[in-house]
Amino acid sequence: MLITNAATSNVATSQKVTNDALVKNNPSIDNPMKNSKNTPHITVAENTPTRPVTTLAEDYGDSGGLAHPFPKSGPDMRHGIALYLEDVSVWFDSFRALNDLSLYIEAGELRCIIGPNGAGKTTLMDVITGKTRPTKGSAFFGQVHNLAKLSTEEIAEAGIGRKFQKPTVFEKFTVLDNLMLAAPKDKRVSKSWFTRIDAEIQDTLDSTLDQIRLKELINKPAGLLSHGQKQWLEIGMLLMQRPKLILLDEPVAGMTDAETEHTAELCLRLKKNHTLIVVEHDMTFIDAISEKVTVLANGAILAEGTLSEVQNNEAVIETYLGR
Repeated sequence: MLITNAATSNVATSQKVTNDALVKNNPSIDNPMKNSKNTPHITVAENTPTRPVTTLAEDYGDSGGLAHPFPKSGPDMRHGIALYLEDVSVWFDSFRALNDLSLYIEAGELRCIIGPNGAGKTTLMDVITGKTRPTKGSAFFGQVHNLAKLSTEEIAEAGIGRKFQKPTVFEKFTVLDNLMLAAPKDKRVSKSWFTRIDAEIQDTLDSTLDQIRLKELINKPAGLLSHGQKQWLEIGMLLMQRPKLILLDEPVAGMTDAETEHTAELCLRLKKNHTLIVVEHDMTFIDAISEKVTVLANGAILAEGTLSEVQNNEAVIETYLGR
């Protein structure tokens, strides 16, 4: 089976990659501790995690023909933290979309982000995926991936996948075609035009179909799927890229009750092998999947805790939930 290089390493982000992106020069890597701060803006736990100094030379090796080098074993999460955001602000002229926000996501965690419209949730996701650069502050994936210095394609290859609210699948292609187009490919120019299905990709495909429960529909055109099934297919396309961190933006918007319940079960399955950040307004869905909930308002963290704790927080009630 031959697959063309029509898909990008991050289909869910842009569904398009140019040859220029595949052959760009290796980016320089700044000292990851440059401008880091020992005292974060907020306290997440009794001992707030900080990003320790690591030696880049021991983590990076031959790029193997890739357009840029990444750690041979993937993002360094030896200290148990998948994502560090420290004092991050994003300004659009006089408007502050994020305001000195500090957030730490543990490896293997399922974190839910809630808040009113305009709270900064989308901007937060944009910073993590490289779509928006922080005006100030630092953003790191593991110990060494400086997200403020990487392109969206490089961040996707580092192991971060994002699913937007509106599903963006190839509707004229089958479920199987969509999944295979999302599979990782050798980025060397001489080998990027065709990819054969090998044992590793086959294993990932089988696992993905089991996760998203679409095995019986692999030959069905994506355009004929229900809204919920399209959402699951796009999550499957992320899984084909074997991400470590998955961002889901309002995954149950527009779903039926049955589809919402299925998506909650899917998120809990994904948590076994991935770190997840889920942005959502549906409190019933949040209640089904949440461990820790972060509430954003005016570009800053308003409250954190269990869903019950934030629902009973007076500031959250006043700003977001209402009485």
